[in-house]
Amino acid sequence: MAQCKVWLENYHTGQYFPGSQIQGKVVLNFTSETKCRSVKLRLFGLEHTEWMGTEEYTEQGSNERKTRDIRIEGNNEIFATELILYGAQTGTTTLSAGQHIYPFNVTLPNEIPGSYNCEYGSITFKLLGIVDRPMAFDYTDELIFIVVSLVDLNNLRKPDLLESTSYSDDKTVCCLCCAQGPIEMDITLPKRTLVPEETVNVLVRLSNLSNTNIEGVELKLKQSIVCKAYNPSESRSIENTLLHLTEVGLGAHGENTYTFPVKLPPNCTIPNFAFCKLFKVNYHYKVTALLPGVHANLEIDMYPELGNIEIGHQAPIGGFQPPPVTTYPMAQPSYPTSYPATQYPQAGIGNQQYPEGGGISNYPPAVQPFGAPPPGMYPPTGGYAGSSYPPPVSTPSLTGYPSKAEEAAGFPSAPPPAQAGQMPPPSYDSIQK
Repeated sequence: MAQCKVWLENYHTGQYFPGSQIQGKVVLNFTSETKCRSVKLRLFGLEHTEWMGTEEYTEQGSNERKTRDIRIEGNNEIFATELILYGAQTGTTTLSAGQHIYPFNVTLPNEIPGSYNCEYGSITFKLLGIVDRPMAFDYTDELIFIVVSLVDLNNLRKPDLLESTSYSDDKTVCCLCCAQGPIEMDITLPKRTLVPEETVNVLVRLSNLSNTNIEGVELKLKQSIVCKAYNPSESRSIENTLLHLTEVGLGAHGENTYTFPVKLPPNCTIPNFAFCKLFKVNYHYKVTALLPGVHANLEIDMYPELGNIEIGHQAPIGGFQPPPVTTYPMAQPSYPTSYPATQYPQAGIGNQQYPEGGGISNYPPAVQPFGAPPPGMYPPTGGYAGSSYPPPVSTPSLTGYPSKAEEAAGFPSAPPPAQAGQMPPPSYDSIQK
């Protein structure tokens, strides 16, 4: 039996960034000698799209048009790197039975997207360990890891996105054959960028010169993700509402100015598709004046750029490193964790000197009385007289834990010591005889 396993050694935070170094090892376990060309590690990123669709076809032998289900998919390899950890591309070598460990250190490219997954596809990054065997199936192990690629708005090279812009629109409300006054909406957008943890105040000025009440005003920030496929060429879209703000309406012949504080929610994800061929993302604001009945709403669309790094700001020097591991001090135990080694004198060699009152008896080891306690474990010389050994009745026992009721009743933890010259009680077997 053979086993191939890829292990990561610096994946403590559960994510890498573009330009990160990946450190790990490929571990092989063989129960017998194995022939191979090489031991390789492959690092690659792949974007994949897939969904079910239909197509029309003409059945052979008839002119009848029919429809059948097909799988629509797209694949694109973003990058690929291969390392030979042992052996070569050609030739044959032998690996002995047992365990073989091959460490590796590989760097992610700087210009890569981040990991992504949705109902129509995914962007994944993988490490593949391979034992390339001639004329046999390879031993492989695949490991998927997460890459977080931040969106840097500096790469757009559009400094005008930080300038304030204005938008306006109006409409005339008609009732039967009579036209009423116009409804006008003017919007001031301080800038056309948005990054997490910042608030952009969007000003909306509404003028209602009609006889119709405006029921409400709302602002939505929407995210539109387009997934493409080339076999055949199709696309699917996913639309997410990132933010929805509402304000009260406006009566007929009224005027008001609203302030919408736009701030991304904490759980908002900004995918980086800058280096993708199968995925694309767009954002837009939609400000709507809600009109009653059959009247069409007054709407204005604006198209901001969302990112993680604002224009004029820089990413951390040296890349995005994972946070340091937090360590906590361990509580000190109430008991000693080590004991000094007890030195024992050798018997019958020269004139031995023994300490007085130390942990060793005054008897030389050669004439130690039979049954005396081992040196260094009991009190100093003098036997049991005047010592606290054996423990008194009130001393808690270490061999068991009495219940609370027994403790309250004075449960003894050890039998009382035998008096000098007192005979021990007869055994149970002797009574039976």
